Amino acid sequence: MNSFISPAIADVMLWLMYITLAAAMGVTAYSVWHGLRNRRKGSDVVNGVPAGRIGWLVAVGFVLIMVVTFALGSTKPILTNGTWLTDGFWLRAADMFIYTSIILIIGCFVSAIVSKFRS
Repeated sequence: MNSFISPAIADVMLWLMYITLAAAMGVTAYSVWHGLRNRRKGSDVVNGVPAGRIGWLVAVGFVLIMVVTFALGSTKPILTNGTWLTDGFWLRAADMFIYTSIILIIGCFVSAIVSKFRS
């Protein structure tokens, strides 16, 4: 049978995680609201760089990567702490975050290398 015993501070850690998540979501919502409210009404070209287009490209690309990695995520059950996890949605969601993080890290490395050797 399952002999896994919960740590003494598990409840405190879970509540801290919930509070942190709520704070992050609040800051994100405020940031989006503030950014949309204070947008310039002219062309979004700064020093010859199409900043508006780059911003939209990054946002759309991020959402696209999340959707593709969710679709490619595995639904194969895994054994964790003696319990089989079989919910396909959460298995795909975990794979989505893992694969998206890897893709974004590789993208950062590639862009740093390209900008370093670009004249």
